[in-house]
Amino acid sequence: MGRRLLVVGLAVALALYPVSAAAHALLLFADPVPDAILQRPPAAITLTFTEPVTPAGNGIKVFSPSGRQVATPARAAGRTLTAATTSGESGTYIVIWQVFAADTHPSRGAFRFSVGSPTPNPYSPLLSGGEIGTATPLGFVLQALARWMHFFGVALTFGVIIYERMTRRERRLRRAVLGGLLLLVAAEPVALVAQLASLSFDGATAIAVMASDFGRLLGLRLAVAVLLWAVLALDVFWPVLGLGIVMALIDGATAHALPGLGGAGLLLNAIHVAAMALWVGALAGMVYTSSVSSPARGGGQGGGHVRYPLYAFGVSVVSGLLLAFAHVGFPPGLTTGYGWALAIKVGVVGIAIVTALLGRRRAELGVVALILAAAAVLVSLPPPR
Repeated sequence: MGRRLLVVGLAVALALYPVSAAAHALLLFADPVPDAILQRPPAAITLTFTEPVTPAGNGIKVFSPSGRQVATPARAAGRTLTAATTSGESGTYIVIWQVFAADTHPSRGAFRFSVGSPTPNPYSPLLSGGEIGTATPLGFVLQALARWMHFFGVALTFGVIIYERMTRRERRLRRAVLGGLLLLVAAEPVALVAQLASLSFDGATAIAVMASDFGRLLGLRLAVAVLLWAVLALDVFWPVLGLGIVMALIDGATAHALPGLGGAGLLLNAIHVAAMALWVGALAGMVYTSSVSSPARGGGQGGGHVRYPLYAFGVSVVSGLLLAFAHVGFPPGLTTGYGWALAIKVGVVGIAIVTALLGRRRAELGVVALILAAAAVLVSLPPPR
């Protein structure tokens, strides 16, 4: 039964698995260019991005000086997005665009151009909307929160289950595992709202989001969580391990891919996530068992005799450094938000090492929560190009 579930889970993941590519599509060129003054209205709006994109909803909306939406639904061709326009008005036009990158990260933007002389436009306030990375501030915060919930959920489920298996502490950690399952499930609606907040709250965008690779990944993550809940009732281990591998691969697809490495970059991201889950899950298991066990029963040791968490931590650090060097080079630059977030994550990892050497496991777990928060911010920000 366990092997059948493992095979079915892997088969479903491979069948629905999206192709990973570069991260965060950025606008390179626009025709007309922003703030251009034209003699006549353009026949179409053409946008070129840093990587292949998929339109989110209409993809491009163009509002004429009178406030009418005058663009047809955009068509994508690789890195180019084109929408025909149907207006003969003179004055200022507002262009709003929103797309998905191949790894599901959303991007949006706005600019204006004028035909003849500039005029007021009722949609001009859209030009002043703030952004963090390629998302709105609200969208960015919700993206980071959803990823933090997901990372902690992965650690408290798969990581704690493996720790329980290695230490033979039967049933004593299931409460932590159930908490992790709740985090895994709750993270997905937050991620969905984050995606919409990063783009726009309208019906066309919502349908496009659910039909995109993001929607497929969301469904896969929920399916893995439900299958894990079912497998726990069977009290078998190998399907749990198989589902953990599937989840790591899914997370590898939503992380920043490494240019030119393709599947190797995806695999390195998956290894980083899996090692993190093993390390954090074991640490959580040690803290939990020490809190529910009496000293007479040896609960204060918290399973300290197992050595694999140390190896998992080493793999997590090495793979994380390789990913960082691939994205920002060495030494890392601090001129971007991504660079600062990376530097903060490295600093917090150093603090975690100190607390571990001092044997302060509760403090170490708190620091680990900050590391996962920094990791969530990193995945939500575009790496420098």
